Amino acid sequence: MSSLKQVGLVVAAFMAATSTGCKTQPKNITPIPGSNGSVAGAGSLLDRDNSGTLNGGGDVVTIDESGNIGLSDLDEFENMLMDRAALAAQTVYFELDRSEIHPDDLGKVEAVAEILSQDAQNKVLIEGHCDERGTEEYNRALGERRALSVRDALAGLGVSADRIRTMSFGEDRPADPELNEAAFSRNRRGEFVLLKPKPGN
Repeated sequence: MSSLKQVGLVVAAFMAATSTGCKTQPKNITPIPGSNGSVAGAGSLLDRDNSGTLNGGGDVVTIDESGNIGLSDLDEFENMLMDRAALAAQTVYFELDRSEIHPDDLGKVEAVAEILSQDAQNKVLIEGHCDERGTEEYNRALGERRALSVRDALAGLGVSADRIRTMSFGEDRPADPELNEAAFSRNRRGEFVLLKPKPGN
């Protein structure tokens, strides 16, 4: 065999190996109605610098160091205080590559709806998170679908859509940095953040 053919075979083998080693698009994703960002409270993307778009409309989301959330052009959410501890116990977890809420976690969504019913001024931010498997782009989209799934369940319990916002962090904010199945399962989650009016507002 000529050296030219040998080089060609080596290149072909290398390309085959690297293409099969790439992350593949996960299957069995259930589409969420309204996930195109066309309705109030639809998903958003948050960049690494804590800014992104909300509702697909170009409104800028910012979270400052004191824990305030500012949403330009959305007066009802502007400069609200973020309380992560209030709803931390209600975090919803997802199966690998899935965005459906597990029946065991529906009680957590009901608990959040009950808490929101106690004060009409409070609102909620739902953050969608993923483990590190999959491409960054795919995980942003999956995180959005997870947040939207939780949003839809919350709205189904009577929480007005104008009190709910969603945000996807994809794989950027793991709850557990370890690289094992236990950590991955903790990272596939939807977190609730209670948004409260600033005192005096």
